[in-house]
Amino acid sequence: MVSFVDVPGKPVVGHLLDIHEGPELLMRSVRSHGDYLRFRFGPYSWLLVNDPEAVRHVLVKNHDNYVKSRNYVALKLAIGKGLVTSEGELWKRQRRLMQPIFTPRNLDGFVAPMVRCTRDMLERWSSIEEGTVIDLHQEMMRLTFRIVGMTLMSKDLERDADEFGEAVSHVLEFANRYTESAVRLPIELPLPSHRRFRRELGKLDAVVHGLIRERRRDGETGNDLLGMLLGASETMSDQQLRDEVMTMILAGHETTAVALSWTWFFLSQHPAVARQVFAEARDVLGDREPTVEDLDQLVYTERVLQESMRLHPPVWAIERDALGPDVIEGHAIEKGTTVGVSAWTLHRHPDHWENPEGFDPDRWTEERVAARPRWVYLPFGAGPRVCIGSRFAMIETKLALAMMAREYDLQLLPGKKITMDPGITLRPRHGIPMRLLRRRPPPRRRAAAA
Repeated sequence: MVSFVDVPGKPVVGHLLDIHEGPELLMRSVRSHGDYLRFRFGPYSWLLVNDPEAVRHVLVKNHDNYVKSRNYVALKLAIGKGLVTSEGELWKRQRRLMQPIFTPRNLDGFVAPMVRCTRDMLERWSSIEEGTVIDLHQEMMRLTFRIVGMTLMSKDLERDADEFGEAVSHVLEFANRYTESAVRLPIELPLPSHRRFRRELGKLDAVVHGLIRERRRDGETGNDLLGMLLGASETMSDQQLRDEVMTMILAGHETTAVALSWTWFFLSQHPAVARQVFAEARDVLGDREPTVEDLDQLVYTERVLQESMRLHPPVWAIERDALGPDVIEGHAIEKGTTVGVSAWTLHRHPDHWENPEGFDPDRWTEERVAARPRWVYLPFGAGPRVCIGSRFAMIETKLALAMMAREYDLQLLPGKKITMDPGITLRPRHGIPMRLLRRRPPPRRRAAAA
């Protein structure tokens, strides 16, 4: 039996004081000590597996032995027992219930509202003076929040976007700090940070409960996700309904906004790639708005998104607790051990990626993809718990990126250092300030309604 390598840490606390480094701590350790590592965070051990076969074992082959780790307790404070955090029979029932909304036929029907929301954003940008600096991440959060509302809830949430976005930021920041705390005090204690968390979470709940009440008042279920959930409300408590809607809103816009934000960051660093995305959008779309039929033609745009999510995966780490003892590629796992899989380190593994730190969309040609092991790329997770909205996210990001690149060249402010905020998602810590520069006039609004 092979042992995990103990990564040297500080006496008593281990790596607890380094936890804020997130992916950089893991990357530095992998480079120095290998692919099977043991970290200590205070009294707890945390195992990293950075080998594709080990990833397959945990997330696919023997997934029944692994559940979401104890560290997801902070996320549960925000979204409850929604699809992301639930386990066992509850998870299976909810997954079966929601799966039909994410079939290709239904997803194709979401293209029109996705395009409409993106067009509205671009028209708002057109009224802004050339060269104005915007926070690109904030703009992407507003866009994806509205798209989630229009597609999954059939509701325009634009007026709630700013307040909701600020509340989401605070709730996730608190959840991150709570996860990293050596001592997790009960959330009911009247500490200032706890009171603010409950206040900001209350703002999110007000939006979610408002959506549910409005739909019930209208007496219609509808064919969207909220309608499906309401149609099954006889077998679902009001709390469970709230948890699932909250999960879809948070998961459905946060990770997609992060992916688009980092993609534009990389494009600003690689102008030749940005020009090629523009050229493809111009050639495929011309002066009209995208349709379902255009999605398969935006080949290079998709490669750019895949490469961006390789280098900056929105969800950079997955954790599981072992329900029983196990052996992973010769390495013994004890019952109750937390096992981590990091997309950040796996996506940079030099054994599987040529020039792993380089930004190269051409590594996503069919030939190069076929030459790599399957389990070295997991921006949406893997196995039975792979993200249910992965195809939804790829459609949304392709459409938005193509439409934006056709009309704008977004340039990062010179000398501006962008840092990561490695929490539950991999947000840019202080946003991404970019200068708006127009490439060409927008399509006429008449074409957008086609």
